[in-house]
Amino acid sequence: MTAIRLKWWEITALVPFALLSALFFAGGQVVAGVVLAALLGVAVASRAEIRERNRPGGYARTRAILLLAEWAALLAIYVTAVWLFFVIHSEHWTRDRHGTVAFYALVGLSFFLAREIYRIGENAGNWLLGSDKEREVARVLDTLRDEGWSVIHDVRKERGGNVDHFLSGPTGSFAIETKSGANRATVRNQAISNAVWAKEKFGQRWVTAILCVGTDPPPQPVQHGHVWVLGTADLVEFVRRPRR
Repeated sequence: MTAIRLKWWEITALVPFALLSALFFAGGQVVAGVVLAALLGVAVASRAEIRERNRPGGYARTRAILLLAEWAALLAIYVTAVWLFFVIHSEHWTRDRHGTVAFYALVGLSFFLAREIYRIGENAGNWLLGSDKEREVARVLDTLRDEGWSVIHDVRKERGGNVDHFLSGPTGSFAIETKSGANRATVRNQAISNAVWAKEKFGQRWVTAILCVGTDPPPQPVQHGHVWVLGTADLVEFVRRPRR
C-alpha cells in the first residue's frame, strides 16, 4: 500500500504546536484551537512524503487525499474568518482605526484563502481523475500476465516521481505514462524521460515510451518523436504488436 511519512525533525517541530492547540481547546479558546489545528493540517499535508508501493494509482490517490486534507484545513480557517466578519460588524470594531485595520487585513486574508481553496480543490480533483485512469490502465495491462508478461505499477524513481506502468514481454519493454487529460508536449517529454530511466533501471536494450491519454485519444496510435500516444482501448493490441 502507498504510505506517507514525515521526517523526524518535522514531527518534532510540529508536536509543540499540536499540544498548544489541545490546550486552546481545553481552555475554551475554540477559535484559536481551530486555526492552529488547521495550520498543523496544512503543514502535515504539504510536507508529507509519499512512498510508492507498486499500487496502481496509489501515488495519485494519496496526493489527492493530502490535497483534500489541506483544502479542508484552509476551509476551516476561511469559515473562521467569515465568522469574525460577523463579530466585527456586531461589535462595531470599525469605529476605531485598529478595528478598521483588522477588518481590511481580514478581507485580504479571506481573498487569499478563497483563491487557494479553489486552486487546491481543483488540483485534488485532477489527481483523483489521474488515479482512476491509472487503475483503469492497470486492469487492462494485468490481463497480459497470463501471457507471460511482467507488469509493474507505480514504480518509484530514486530522484523523485514515478513510472505509472512498466511492462516487459515477448515484443519488448514499455514505460507507460497515463493521463486523464489530453496529449501535451510536457507530458510526452515526461513519458520519454520515464522510458530512459526504466531502460537503465531494468537493464533493457530498449524501452518504448507510451503516453496513454483519457481526453480525446487519437483514433489509432500516433508517434510523436520518441513517444507513442494512444487511448486505453488500443493499449494491449499495441504492445502485443511485433516490433521491427
